[in-house]
Amino acid sequence: MASAPREAYVPLTRWQYFMKNLYRNGAASAEFTYNKVVYLKSEALQAADAKSASVNYVLLIALIAMFLLTSRYQNVWIVVAYLLLAVAGEIYRLLLLPKDIRAHLTDTHRRER
Repeated sequence: MASAPREAYVPLTRWQYFMKNLYRNGAASAEFTYNKVVYLKSEALQAADAKSASVNYVLLIALIAMFLLTSRYQNVWIVVAYLLLAVAGEIYRLLLLPKDIRAHLTDTHRRER
């Protein structure tokens, strides 16, 4: 008996949307796929994804600065400061998303195979 993937019976939450877009640019597409269903994003969600991409770029620049400063000064507190900044940035990205993520997604009636 094959068991269904966890996504098949867990409703989409803001956290799941955040995790699915964690390592890719969510603003690059007006569509979002969850559980093989293709959804169309609202304008508000697309704007939140664009702001999220900006936060990612700031965190990338901070990461590069952290490597350069750490190699120059060899101080662990620079790494700790970056880690705190990265956590704060990811929390901010999560809070940019609307509370009810399903209200900002419209089913296109298309399915992935």
